[in-house]
Amino acid sequence: MIEREFIIRDDIGLHAGPAAKFTRVASRYKSEIRVIKGNKTGNGKSLLSILALGIFGNTKFTVKIVGPDEVEAMYDLTRLIETNFTED
Repeated sequence: MIEREFIIRDDIGLHAGPAAKFTRVASRYKSEIRVIKGNKTGNGKSLLSILALGIFGNTKFTVKIVGPDEVEAMYDLTRLIETNFTED
């Protein structure tokens, strides 16, 4: 299991465009990917699930990954988030 905390730097937050990129990258992996904000948990491979979390600008959230390719998945998702969703 790998777990890492992030903060969305964009004022708009994790809206439809970035959330779609996140789910597209997450879906490449076999591992279970969870996005956690406060006491809510969403499926990292589901656009609606991520949008329902309401991750706005400067909001902390955690990505938790469990599975056979968890290291690679976390690397790619970290890179995506840290580049403000400009590449996938």
